[in-house]
Order: sequence, then C-alpha cells, then structure tokens
Amino acid sequence: MGNSESTAEMHRVFNTAANVYDQSGVDFFGPIGRRLVEFSGIRSGDSVLDVGCGRGAVLWPAAAAVGDTGEVIGIDLAEEMVKYADADARSRGMTQVTTQVMNGQVPDFPAGRFDAVVGGFSVFIWTHGAAELRPYRTILRPGGLFSASAPSFFPTATGKWGFLPEDVHDLLLPHLTQPKEGDAYDCPFTNIHNNWLVTPEAVTATLTDAGFTDVAVMEEDLPIVVESGAQWVDWTRSHGMRRLWDRMPAQEAEELATEVARRLDLLRSADGTITLPTPIVYLRGRAPQA
Repeated sequence: MGNSESTAEMHRVFNTAANVYDQSGVDFFGPIGRRLVEFSGIRSGDSVLDVGCGRGAVLWPAAAAVGDTGEVIGIDLAEEMVKYADADARSRGMTQVTTQVMNGQVPDFPAGRFDAVVGGFSVFIWTHGAAELRPYRTILRPGGLFSASAPSFFPTATGKWGFLPEDVHDLLLPHLTQPKEGDAYDCPFTNIHNNWLVTPEAVTATLTDAGFTDVAVMEEDLPIVVESGAQWVDWTRSHGMRRLWDRMPAQEAEELATEVARRLDLLRSADGTITLPTPIVYLRGRAPQA
C-alpha cells in the first residue's frame, strides 16, 4: 500500500463532494450499485463489506439482498460521506446497515469476517495491482466473493477512453492524465492506457495473482441521460472527477466547462435530452475454499 493513496487530497475531494455526491439528478451510481449487487451474488443472510460506500449506492441494494438476517457494513475515508450514508440508513429503517469511517485500502477487520466484499466505483481509485487487492481476499471467508465496478478502461474502436463522451474527449483527457503533484493521489487516470483495468485479460490476471479464483469480468454500457451539457458538467463536479476542476485556475475551468457544455448540447435528441452511452466494468473473484 503506497502512502500516496492515503493523502489529504483524496480525503478532501470526497469530503468536499459529499453534500452533492450522487445528488445531481443524473441516474448513475444507483443503477451501477444495483447491477453490482446482482453481479456479486450476495445472498440472504450474508455479511457484506462495502468499501468506499459513499452515500450508499451499493449499501441499499446490498441491504435488500441480505435481508433482516444479514448485515452490511459501509466504510469510507470521508467522514462526511459516512455521515450522509448513516443518516440515510436510519431514515430508511435499514437496521442491518452500519457505517464507519475507515481507509478502504487497509480494512481493519479480522480474517474471514465477510461473505462478500464489494467496491462500487471506489477500489479502482487506489489499486494498482494484485498487492492492493489481497487485503480483501484475506477478510473474506473461504469461498467468499469480492466484486467491484469501475469505469471501463478497455480500448474503444476509436482508441479513446470510453468513459468520456467522444465529442469532449480531447478537451478533458489531458487534464485527467496530468501527473500528481505534492500530496495528490496517484489515481489510475494518470496511466489510463497502462493499468490493471485496461483489458479483461489484465483484470483476470490481477485478480488471479491476488489469490482469487473463478474470476469473471463483464463490460456494459450505462446510458447517462442529461437535459443539457451544463448538467453533465455539474455531474462531473459531484463525484471524483471534481478533482479535474479543482486543480484548474477558476477562469480556465469556467472556459473549459462552457466549451464542454456547448459541444454536448449539439448532441440533443428530438426530445431535448442528451444520451451518452458510458461503459462500466464489473469484476468478481472468489476466495479459495479452505
């Protein structure tokens, strides 16, 4: 585990975003969370750890899957995220859900504690290979499942990164791939074409090297529907991509946002909305049987 991933910047980005995280009106993290829980094979009565739980996109479908006889523990580095998730769990009456502030890179649980460990759009941020995934195998019971979702880094037919709309790819990618500075965390965008999520074969090899068996990898498009280019820009500011905007001078960020919104507005369909197919990767592996 590199110290750079446990930096003040990672904490700051997600703590600052907590009040708007998944609140932009764009239906994104919810569908991914539901799909991940379905893909993970969580069962009634299971004990589940949600790593990097954010405001609960995975917590709620996981809680429904485990039922009253199971448990779901959500952990997040950002205490503001945990505050919101805990309040929502209480308001939903989900007594099987608990949350706590914890660094997901070093989950402080005993070996064999969980039937399933899931990471919805979280684990990919700080992992660079098998070494960072092994702690999740350790805290699984024999035969337990690790599963995660991430933006797809698989090459597209045009050679561009599919998570960014093609029409604004050239505007945004250079800012996402800038090398880290100071206490910045070394997110996978820096090495966008050379990380463990770059092909299904690389994902499989990494999970296998981490000690998982029965590895499965799946890529699916999630249509992001927005009412305007400006809404898409606002959405990027409501999650981890806000790092892109925060690191730019205010005037430059405003000019870039205006141009991105202008280009996306040209993609409006007859009903006035903009639909952006966005590739998502789901992966899972099983802890070896004793």
